[in-house]
Amino acid sequence: MKTRFLAGLIGSGLVFAPMVSAAEAKKHPTMSEDMRQAIAFERAKDRADARQARLEKIHPSVSYTDANRNADRSIDESQGRIVRDPGKPATKKNK
Repeated sequence: MKTRFLAGLIGSGLVFAPMVSAAEAKKHPTMSEDMRQAIAFERAKDRADARQARLEKIHPSVSYTDANRNADRSIDESQGRIVRDPGKPATKKNK
């Protein structure tokens, strides 16, 4: 009687053990705290970018008008002086 009970107990343990371990393996792995902080940072950065885009749409800080594109920059080329490279500096020989 005891042998049959013990065999039934061991047999049921062998049948149910894989089901229990399979149920535990299906759980999602938890994210580390670093990963959560990185995701939160990226989301905050995306929100800030979207907010800045909305503000720029209302009050642009850069004007893209034709006057800005066709600026006369010929004066920039005529200013200044030409600087020539003097070459290697002379080295002193210690005696």
